[in-house]
Amino acid sequence: MKKIIFLLLFTNLILSQEIASENYFWEFNYMNENGIEAVIGAKNCYIRQDATSNSQLLDSLQIGDKIKVIKNTTENLNIKGLNLSWVEIEYSKNNQIKTGFLWKGFIAVGNTTKGNTTFLTTIDSKYSKKVQRDDYEYEGDFYRISVKAINSENQIISEKSFSKELSESHFFQNSAISSWGLKDLNSIYRISFSGEACGIPTLYYYFGWNEKEFLELPEKYDMGDAGVFYHSEEFIFPKEKGGQTNTIIKTIKEAENTDENSNTYDFLVTKTTEYYSWDGKNFKLINTKKLKPYIEKEN
Repeated sequence: MKKIIFLLLFTNLILSQEIASENYFWEFNYMNENGIEAVIGAKNCYIRQDATSNSQLLDSLQIGDKIKVIKNTTENLNIKGLNLSWVEIEYSKNNQIKTGFLWKGFIAVGNTTKGNTTFLTTIDSKYSKKVQRDDYEYEGDFYRISVKAINSENQIISEKSFSKELSESHFFQNSAISSWGLKDLNSIYRISFSGEACGIPTLYYYFGWNEKEFLELPEKYDMGDAGVFYHSEEFIFPKEKGGQTNTIIKTIKEAENTDENSNTYDFLVTKTTEYYSWDGKNFKLINTKKLKPYIEKEN
């Protein structure tokens, strides 16, 4: 299983080196003719007359300011390892509609609002380092990511930064969901990174929100290649069916096809269940149960 996963990831890594893949995190790489609404994720940034840092400075914007991305440009700028394009934007200031150019890295990759709080995610930097996996080593791309919570006046309430290797999982989504009965939490901010090809994982990161700060929760991922293997992980929170008080239950299934020549897929499945306690601030793995491997047939 691990060798299959590595070969798929390694192949996709080679193909991806031909493009500045980090541009894909921002949804407005797929522009429509009306532009796309976005939010500034940097504390302060500058608007230029043209798509270059040497052009005339027109204005500045701050975190939480709303903009409309009109178009991407072919001009790139590398800051902190992020090779990103400039974008032409439209924004409102002093009751006037203005336009200018902004480096893409200053814009949040995602934003969502729940109650009086807006959650933002930004990609802050990129770096490479060697990663050791069992019997092989490779150069991995790591991204510094920040989740931020701002109030209705665009003041930062809380911010948490962390680094993750995202391989080719370059498509971003975020949402603010129910706390599902987890003690002392008002909601959960969930972010995910996914890819379009087989063997590219979808990575999920969860942060509990108590109106004051972000609290880390267990993370999970899904990955598969049709007819070859799949890896899936699911959470059960306290108020969901089968849930337990102050406990996060994580079910992990790993399956590998044992007969690729058959008209049906005979997956050898290993299922593990992990139990995490939650005390309102921290989670802790308290128990693990593993079932005997079994065969799962699919047409």
